[in-house]
Amino acid sequence: MDRAKNQKWFYEFELPDGTRTESYLPPAARGVHVTRERALRTHLSALDDSYSTAIDVACHEGFFSLVLAEHFKSVTGFDRNSGTLDKARQISALVGASNIRFEDSTLELWREEDAADFVLCFGLLYHVENPIQVLRKLAAITNRTLCIETQVLPYDIVGKIEDGSYLWQRDLHGMFGLCVDYSDKPEGGLTDLALVPSRQALEFLLVKFGFSAVTFYTAASDDYEQFTRNQRVIVFAEKSISRP
Repeated sequence: MDRAKNQKWFYEFELPDGTRTESYLPPAARGVHVTRERALRTHLSALDDSYSTAIDVACHEGFFSLVLAEHFKSVTGFDRNSGTLDKARQISALVGASNIRFEDSTLELWREEDAADFVLCFGLLYHVENPIQVLRKLAAITNRTLCIETQVLPYDIVGKIEDGSYLWQRDLHGMFGLCVDYSDKPEGGLTDLALVPSRQALEFLLVKFGFSAVTFYTAASDDYEQFTRNQRVIVFAEKSISRP
């Protein structure tokens, strides 16, 4: 436990003795984790017992992997950063979460045959330059429910664009904003460019990739300010499950 206490963490983990790890995040930004956890726990508490497996995509230090471990028999977290994975393994062992395994991998390399009932993807989509491909892969590894948290553009465009001539038109289904990212930091993406989606684009693509129900978390007045101002969203996408 002393090792955990002598490090600085991205998250404030509750330790077995009732203390918490020290976070290097500015205090004003830590509320994002509180809202993420609130929304996730609320949704998980309503799931039935037929859900058994979960994946935490870009799991970082494993904070939300631990939440998933309370609800699923088996949880796999993966990330491309060896330093944060070491912390994830350290904290899960410390709190005795034996149903979690962590792997050094990226979503692009993840095996579709290792899909899970519930897939979590917090804080990744706005750090990638290929968000459509990422959403397509997330859909492929999700058997039933996908939960995404992402920053979104604060505006949208509706209408049509020309398609080779003014005589032919195509509908717009949202938009993406080009940003410079920070691949040199643990919280950044794999490259130095990112395309941030609008809420409309996110919803359209989730339906396009096979989810029959898409529900956005409704922020409470005391949630992290980006959620209350619609700069961030948490979305739960469900696939229809045929019953015998």
